[in-house]
Amino acid sequence: MQPFTKAERVLSIQSHVVSGFAGNKAATFPLQYLGFQVDAVNTVNFSNHTGYGHTNGHKTTAEQLNLIFSGLNDNGLLVPYPRILTGYVPGAEALQCVADQLAEVRRCNPGCVYLLDPVMGDIGRGLYVAEQVIPIYKSMLPLATIITPNHFELELLSDMKITSPSSLQQAIRHLHEKYSLTHVVVSSISLPSSLVSRFDLPGPPDSYQSLLGATTPSRYTGAQDFSTSEGTNLVCLASTYRAEGRQLVTSAYALPNVEAYFAGVGDLFSSMVMAHFGNLSGASEQDLQTAVSKALLIVQRILLRSHMHSMQVDGDASPGENVMPSDTEADNENPRRQGNPSRRARRMRLRELRIIEDRSLLRVASDDGWNGGRVNLELPELDTYHF
Repeated sequence: MQPFTKAERVLSIQSHVVSGFAGNKAATFPLQYLGFQVDAVNTVNFSNHTGYGHTNGHKTTAEQLNLIFSGLNDNGLLVPYPRILTGYVPGAEALQCVADQLAEVRRCNPGCVYLLDPVMGDIGRGLYVAEQVIPIYKSMLPLATIITPNHFELELLSDMKITSPSSLQQAIRHLHEKYSLTHVVVSSISLPSSLVSRFDLPGPPDSYQSLLGATTPSRYTGAQDFSTSEGTNLVCLASTYRAEGRQLVTSAYALPNVEAYFAGVGDLFSSMVMAHFGNLSGASEQDLQTAVSKALLIVQRILLRSHMHSMQVDGDASPGENVMPSDTEADNENPRRQGNPSRRARRMRLRELRIIEDRSLLRVASDDGWNGGRVNLELPELDTYHF
C-alpha cells in the first residue's frame, strides 16, 4: 500500500503542544502531507515543549482517554485502523488504558501495523515519565509490529546495560525473542567513531549533500573521518528477526552530529517510519530497511535546514561562515546568555523544526533514502570497543 496513491487512516496517540512541534504536532502534518488520514488522540495538552523551561497545560487522564476510545468503539471506528502509532504517554494509568485498547484492536484486527515508540527518557536526561510505565511498556511489546527505542529506552526494556557491540546485539535479540518482535529500530545510539569506521558505512545521499553550503563544517555532512579512536558518532540501527533460524538482520546508518537541541525529532522519525512501512504483513527485513532509510533522509534534511536557519536568524553564524557553533560554544562566547529565560525561549522558538516551511523535504524519490549497510555486532573482534 503506497501512501502517495491512496489515503490510509492512522490513529496517532501521543502528546500535543499548542506552540511548536512535538508529539502529534510533529507527526500529523507530515503524515497528512504524504496522503494519510490522521486521527489524533492527545495524551497531554501543553502550551509548548519542556525545552522552553516553562510549560503549562494538563495531562489527559485514563478516564478521559477511555471516553474517547469508547466513542470510537461505539461507532465501529477503533478496530478497523490499519495503522496505529503511539508515543509519549506520561502516566501508568493512562498508558494501561492505551495498552488495554490496543490489545483488543490486535485481537480483532491482527493485520494492523502498530508502531510503538516507548518514550521514557534519554541518556543524560534520565527517565522523564513515571517509573511505573516501564512494566506496562514491556507488556505492550508483543502487540507491536515495530518499536523505536533510543539507547536509554533499549536498556530499560531489555534490563541490560549496553557497554559493547555484543551487549547491544544481546539487548536487541532479547526483545525480538522474549516479546516475539519482528522489527526493532534503535533510533539513536552514540558509538565510538573508531567502531563506526569498522562498519564502513556510506556517506549521506546527494539529496542531503545538495542542501549543504560549500563551507559547511564536516560534522554536518556525516562524512567525518572515523579512523581515529577519538569521539563518538550517532548511529541508527534497524533489526529484523528471522524466527526460523534465530537470525538477526541488522542494518546501521551513521548520522550527522547536529550539536543543538531540537524537540520532536524522534516523533517525526517514528511517524515517517510508519508512513514508509509499505508491507502490512510486516514479514520482510527489506520493508523495514526501506522505511528507516526514507525516514532518516526526511528527518535529517528537515533537521539540517532547521539548524542552518536558526543559526543564521539568531546571529550566531552568517551563511558564509565556516562555523556553526553548538549551544555550549555560543554560550561560552557570550556568558550573558546563560541562565537567561528570555534567551532560552527565543532559542527554542528558533529551534522548532521547519516542518511547514520545508514541507517539500517530506517527500523522497522512490529510489532515494539515507545510506546504510549490514552489520554484524556479534563479531568477537568488535568487543574490544566499549561505550
